[in-house]
Amino acid sequence: MKLGNIRAAMEPFPTPSSRLRLGLLTATATAVCYLLSYMANDWLFKQTEFTQGIAWIYLPAGVRLICTLLFAEAAMFGIFAASLLAASLYSLFPDDPVTTVGYALISALAPYLAYRFTLEGMDLRRSLVNLTTARLMTCVLLYALSNPLLQLIWFAFRGVSYHFWAGLIVMSIGDLVGSLIVVYLFKTLLSFLPFPHR
Repeated sequence: MKLGNIRAAMEPFPTPSSRLRLGLLTATATAVCYLLSYMANDWLFKQTEFTQGIAWIYLPAGVRLICTLLFAEAAMFGIFAASLLAASLYSLFPDDPVTTVGYALISALAPYLAYRFTLEGMDLRRSLVNLTTARLMTCVLLYALSNPLLQLIWFAFRGVSYHFWAGLIVMSIGDLVGSLIVVYLFKTLLSFLPFPHR
């Protein structure tokens, strides 16, 4: 996989203002990609929803993970902002800003925590040059299990009525399938780009 080549090519600029601009740009790009994937998922897989916000195929999960692998902390902010916007646009938690903010925080933190675990627990380099298929699959599985668990614990705490165990199974499958689709689509697209061999 050539994710490492992309990350290695994105060396930070030397000045703080340049780094800030790059961070804002990547956070914005992440937010746009996430929102587009959310809209595409709603259009393509609306009929596969278990209940509102829980689907058997969830493409935004893969976008969250890929963007976090590429952009790390900047992606976290982009995902948080896009999750707030998506929750508002699709009325996921009408008149409940606390649940909405918690949902957005978990949406942003879950892929980042999976990334950090892979970074530290599996000796992944921040440049991703040593991102193997095994490390990537570990990251995908960790994310596909942690995100639904954290979301559903939050929803149960807030009194949002989802069937916990059924919701956990469907969300985990949806996040896993969505992540795999996006990761392998991204990998296929990268195979057409002329990266230098190292």
